[in-house]
Amino acid sequence: MIIEVEGIDGVGKTSQCQLLKSWFEETLGQQAIIVKDLESTKLGRQIKDILVTDAPRSREVELFGFLCCKAHLFTEILEKEVEAGTHIICDRGVGSFLSYFEVMGFERAFLETVLAVALPRTYCPQTILFDADVSVTLHRNLSKSMPSKFDSMGSGFFERQRKYILSWLLQKIGLLYLANNLAKRFINP
Repeated sequence: MIIEVEGIDGVGKTSQCQLLKSWFEETLGQQAIIVKDLESTKLGRQIKDILVTDAPRSREVELFGFLCCKAHLFTEILEKEVEAGTHIICDRGVGSFLSYFEVMGFERAFLETVLAVALPRTYCPQTILFDADVSVTLHRNLSKSMPSKFDSMGSGFFERQRKYILSWLLQKIGLLYLANNLAKRFINP
C-alpha cells in the first residue's frame, strides 16, 4: 500500500508519517517506510541541494527537478518495496506537487500531464490530507531551528497553496481529510 500524507508546510505531515509508520510496525507487525521525493535517494538529495539555494533558476528547471526526483524515487524504491509488501508512507505526494507548482503559475492540466509521464499508470496511492490555518503553519515553519527556502515562502504563498490543495481534494477519490485532528471527510474508501 502507498499512502501519501499531504498538507501545506508546517501542518505536521512528518510527525504524522512517523506515527503511521510506528502503527504499522508496532501495532500490526507490518513493514513500513517513509519516503520523500527530495530526500530518499542520492539523486533526490543532490537535486534538493540545488533547489534549496537562492541561486537563480526558472520555474521550469524547478518543476523538472522535482519530476526527476519523483520518477527516480518510484523506480529506485517504491516499486521494489511495494512488490515486497512494504507499506510506503510518502511525506508529501501528488497533491503537494500540484499545489506548489500551481502557485508557481503552471496550469493543473499541464502538471497532471507531465506527472503522468513521471509516474506509471499503476501509481494509485491512498491519500491523507491534513489541514490547518496558515497562520499556525507559518509560525511552525519560522520557528524551526533552520527554516528552509520553502518554509520561508510567506503567508500569501501558503494561502494560495492551501486553496489549490483543497480544490484538488474535491476531485480526489479515496482521501481522508483531517482538520484540527478530526476527520472531516472520507470519500469512497
